[in-house]
Amino acid sequence: MLRQLKLKSFIFLSLLFVLTACGTETEKETTGSQAVSEQSSVVDTAEKDAQIQAEMSFEIDGKEAADLAKSVEVSEGTSVLEAMKEHYEVEEKDGFITAINGHEQDEAEGKWWLYTVNDEQPTVGAAEYELKDGDQVKWTLNGN
Repeated sequence: MLRQLKLKSFIFLSLLFVLTACGTETEKETTGSQAVSEQSSVVDTAEKDAQIQAEMSFEIDGKEAADLAKSVEVSEGTSVLEAMKEHYEVEEKDGFITAINGHEQDEAEGKWWLYTVNDEQPTVGAAEYELKDGDQVKWTLNGN
């Protein structure tokens, strides 16, 4: 009986030792994979947070509005509309800008806010056009 108890104790301690040794290694592996995962997450976040710069200029009734012009820094993938909302006081309706810093378009006079990027008229609205580094955006508010 004593011999059986010693044998059971020996087996129990042996199993406990083996399982403990395996458990520690598993923790190390898990910690290692977590570190790789966290490192990957940091890289993904850094890529998403990449900053770009764009130049904003304005023309109102045929005259340059230098007081509104500025260089803006935004996250890569930001739309023109998002950049405008972030750096200016903007009113919009249905994705179209109707006023910038108090300068409102006037339907009766045929004055509308229009924009170009790098001297070209985009084929999409400001809400859809994603800024690229170095873009030069020009807003004009002119009547017919």
